[in-house]
Amino acid sequence: MLFPTFVTAQSVGVVMSGGGAKGLYHIGVLRALEENGIPIDYISGTSMGSIIGGLYASGYTIEEMEEIALSGDLERWVSGRIDPKHSYYYINKERLSSMIRVPIGSGMDSHRRRVELPGAVMNTAEIDIALNNYFAPATAASRGNFDSLMIPYTCIATDIYNHRAVELRSGDLARAIRASMAIPVAFPPITIDSVLMCDGGCYDNFPWRSLDKTFHPDILIGVSCTRTDSNLPNDATVVEQLMSLITMPSDFDMPKDRSVLINRIVDVSMLDFSSAADVMAQGYNDALAVIPEIKALVSRKMSDEEYAKRRREFRSRFPEGKMGVLTVKGINEDQQEVISRMMNIGSERRSRAGEEAMLMDDFGDNYLSMLVNGSMRGDFPTFTFNDKEQEYDVTLPLRVRPRFDIAIGGNISSTAFNQAYIGLNYLKFGKLSQSVSLDILLGPVYSLARLKGRTTLIYDAPLYFDYAYNFNIRNTLSGNFGNLTEVDNSEQIRMMENFISLATGTAFERKSVAELRLNIGLDSYRYAVDEKSERLYTNFHYIAPAIIIERSSLNKDLFPTKGLHFVASAIYVYGRDRNKNTEVVSAAKSDMIRKWWGTKFQLEHYIPIIPRETFTLGYDFECVFTTHPQFDTHEATMLSSPLYAPLLHSRMIYMPEFRARRYVGFGLMPTVRIYKNLYARLSVHAMARDRFEGRVMHYMSDLSFIYHTPIGPVSLALTKYNMHNNKNFYLTFNFGYAIFGRKGLYY
Repeated sequence: MLFPTFVTAQSVGVVMSGGGAKGLYHIGVLRALEENGIPIDYISGTSMGSIIGGLYASGYTIEEMEEIALSGDLERWVSGRIDPKHSYYYINKERLSSMIRVPIGSGMDSHRRRVELPGAVMNTAEIDIALNNYFAPATAASRGNFDSLMIPYTCIATDIYNHRAVELRSGDLARAIRASMAIPVAFPPITIDSVLMCDGGCYDNFPWRSLDKTFHPDILIGVSCTRTDSNLPNDATVVEQLMSLITMPSDFDMPKDRSVLINRIVDVSMLDFSSAADVMAQGYNDALAVIPEIKALVSRKMSDEEYAKRRREFRSRFPEGKMGVLTVKGINEDQQEVISRMMNIGSERRSRAGEEAMLMDDFGDNYLSMLVNGSMRGDFPTFTFNDKEQEYDVTLPLRVRPRFDIAIGGNISSTAFNQAYIGLNYLKFGKLSQSVSLDILLGPVYSLARLKGRTTLIYDAPLYFDYAYNFNIRNTLSGNFGNLTEVDNSEQIRMMENFISLATGTAFERKSVAELRLNIGLDSYRYAVDEKSERLYTNFHYIAPAIIIERSSLNKDLFPTKGLHFVASAIYVYGRDRNKNTEVVSAAKSDMIRKWWGTKFQLEHYIPIIPRETFTLGYDFECVFTTHPQFDTHEATMLSSPLYAPLLHSRMIYMPEFRARRYVGFGLMPTVRIYKNLYARLSVHAMARDRFEGRVMHYMSDLSFIYHTPIGPVSLALTKYNMHNNKNFYLTFNFGYAIFGRKGLYY
């Protein structure tokens, strides 16, 4: 016989290598082992192997692990960005979109400013919360003894200072796994028992000897998704090259008479989780191929009922995920009080409010909401189960973020709509959080300068006070806007907005705000009445209060594919327009009081029809009604009227037909995901208004190809206005974020 047959009940240990996204291979292997009744008595892993092994040892089913792998969560976690769904809309609703943000900070005890480089590429806040959510119940059920998990378990991390592998067998399971997967440079290291640790793969990427020494299994099943030699492909990623430099050679030489190695060099990069289904299928098929070999070693079988029973018995010991006492470290008392309010946690606070205990999922949501906007940084949170209260007490190590940052961005265009943007931002976090920003945008068509401050008081809901000076200039007097054909619907104008804005608002929901705003300013319009006359000027001084309710959950600043944006507002404008061009305008009309009121309802919604945004159907509806009066000239009336501009290009040029005192607009925006971040989008919009140049209905549409890069979208768009002739075709290329400031007259 090729393999010995054991008559006694053999114990089986499974060891799994690291490999990042390659490690999803292990899930397929585990499925094949379960389906064929192969028992698993001990499990050990490194890096991604520690995560998969930890989930399995904690009683998660294969189906649950596959669901995690296919959900897209892993891709988002390794992107280093917290999902925007966690952010408070009021904080970012007026922040100008930028390509790059560079923090400039100072130490707590130093006034010397410096550019701060991150200690790691990835922000692990989402990973940290997810690991605690997945593994805190298992830690509580096992009392922190990994031998008492559903399956006895170990994982490997690297002691950075002593340059050695460390076997982790007890304590906080989530923290142990987080240490084992901390790829240097990509993820920040983590401290366990005062020892700074990083990815276990640096010193032991295939810990079969550790498992064998600890548990003494009769049979070893090894699973490796990476090379068993030291060769590196020419197209290796930067992370793979770095890991190859710092990783010690792994020992794959298991005892041949009592082991089976399931191995494949999985052809994906370490951080590419988009091929999860294929990678898991490879693991499943490779394991099936060696099942006869394994069965020749293992005569013992475990039925589906036995698998289900041991999961059920272990998970029945999971405590309910109620949150108890919050302890915040690393910040001052005032900041701690604000954090407690933001997190909405603490038994004393709940008893005063008559609320039930917060659950773990809600806690994680609040935690990420606190960090997503960058005002704080968090190290790995610790969940400790309190037997007496039957709650999880939490320790949050937090740090105030760098107090200054510089935002850099703009738009590179094939048209005249090029822009360069720089923003300077300051934040002081405390009982009264204070932020100040200076934004400067320069371009031949649209420029702005804005000095803005905000004071925020956080209690049950944030209450904020905004104050800003705004200066905007729009100039379409020269330059090409992508004209492919003759153009007969746009005109040349120069418009300057100069106003002070004061507001107070509250975020009654995370994605919603209610706001009272007051604008006081001067609009100046320059235009031609006819081709022969000199350009005329109209100045309009005004005061304009508004009530605004707004909600937004869009997933992207530009070209969104998911979410909703809703605005309902009411405004009143009182002002005086002055025009000294008495050759065209009578003296009686050159200095007049103008006043009006108006309302606006706007809804923009994107619904994923096919999962993972493969096909999204978007639509928008906009209705504006005002009592906007006639100004001294038709041109001044148009320039001060509400604007319908659902397309990016429509905001770049001046088209009088899409400005009206009242109108209704509707559009459809089907979007198809071609490949990863590449999309095709068709936008068709119709506007019904009072008759303009003989027509009530006016149309605009474009076909865009969009590629979302880490620093901004790249788009190529063919745009057409109205359908009654062959004119008004435009072709435009843009890279970055085309920026437009707030309008003093709102609409």
